[in-house]
Amino acid sequence: MHLTIDVPDNIFFGINETEQSLTQLLKQKLATELYKSHQVSLSQASSIATMDLYAFMDLLSQNHIPVIDDYDIEEEISTARRLRA
Repeated sequence: MHLTIDVPDNIFFGINETEQSLTQLLKQKLATELYKSHQVSLSQASSIATMDLYAFMDLLSQNHIPVIDDYDIEEEISTARRLRA
């Protein structure tokens, strides 16, 4: 799916980001919020953020968001086992 967000030029130029860096930032913010609210799994969130699983786990840690909690631990263990194989 492709989403488009309109950002007024005066705001875009004022935040000192490139289109690519702003796009990546928005993907990361969306992914962390969806993960934090238990709407997506860790692996799904890392995919949304277009980051590998370990980099996304580091991003969560930097934002003081628990990487794995009781909500989806079984799924995450299964995913981690698949990734290690």
